This record gives sequence, C-alpha cells and structure tokens, in this order.
Amino acid sequence: MTRRVVLLCGPAGAGKTTAARASGLRVFDRDDPDWSTDAEFNEAIASLREERDTQAVVIRAGATSSARAKTRRLIGATEVYVVLQPREVLARRIHHRGRADARHTLAALNAWFRSFDRDDGVELFTGWADDTVALGVIGTVW
Repeated sequence: MTRRVVLLCGPAGAGKTTAARASGLRVFDRDDPDWSTDAEFNEAIASLREERDTQAVVIRAGATSSARAKTRRLIGATEVYVVLQPREVLARRIHHRGRADARHTLAALNAWFRSFDRDDGVELFTGWADDTVALGVIGTVW
C-alpha cells in the first residue's frame, strides 16, 4: 500500500468533511466528538508522519500558506488541497446547519477569507486520484 496523507483545508461550510468521507481514507477531523482536546488531536495527527502505509485525510482550516505548510510538515502530507466555494454559498450552508454557534462560525468565515492566501502555489484540483469525487477545490501535490 502506498502512503497517502491528504491535508484538506478550507473555510467552514466548504465541504471538507464531505470530501474527506468520500475519499475512502481514514478521516481526522478536530470537530469529531472523539477528540477531547486540541493536544489529543494534534498528537494523533502528528503520529501519521511516522506511519509508512497509512491512508488518511486530515481536515484543518489552513487559510494561510504558512498554516498549511506547518500542518503539512507535522503530518508528512503527500497532498494538500483547499476546498473553496463562494462566500455566499458557505454562509447559506452555515445558516442551514442550524447550530447554536452560527454567528461565531460566520465571523470565523469572514476572518478566513481575510487571511486566505495562495503564496504556496496551490493549483486547481478537480477530484480524488480515483476520480470518485469531483469537487471544485484548489490543490497541490507535495
């Protein structure tokens, strides 16, 4: 088995979790209730760097190229992608979730877009390697 560790980044509501689940890979999402603390989650994803045959997707916000680079190094990512949708679509998705933290999430969405950069040269990506998932995302292979 070839090692594959994908870092999937993007703002709230972009479809990161949906894409990750559709990949068929093991998913590491901080929003998953299995993770009690940031430290516990970070320890788990850091261990991926040493796993030779692992197949996993790690979900992070990663608005900046420096944040993506830091996480890429931490997990030993083989691929990095940024899922993007128009801000209006994301805001609509956040409202439709009906969560109590919608106001906070919308503020975080605006902050994500203010911080977002592509200084790391990420390119447009249209799906997973096996073409089972076709998304409008920006990505690069490391």
